[in-house]
Amino acid sequence: MLRLIAYSQLCVLIERSKSANCQDEHGGQFMPSYSPELIQIMRAALDEVMTKVPLEQATPGIKAALAECILKAAAEGQTSYEGLIAAGLSQIQTILSMLT
Repeated sequence: MLRLIAYSQLCVLIERSKSANCQDEHGGQFMPSYSPELIQIMRAALDEVMTKVPLEQATPGIKAALAECILKAAAEGQTSYEGLIAAGLSQIQTILSMLT
């Protein structure tokens, strides 16, 4: 059940980011697009990052915030599994302190 919630949250975040106006390095507007393969990589990275969150703090809100970090990293061009994990791991303490 928790996996289904996390997947649906990731999907919502992806849809939000697609509708958000993003700027490229030249200040132009673009809408991110993610391949099914990249979405799968992002899901796997999120699952891995969540294993580093203490069980008692592993709430849907924490998972959504970490998914957003991973999604932002992907939008900025980080598409490797390891890089997306690093992006999520780098924000765990900040997110935990803000949301708990």
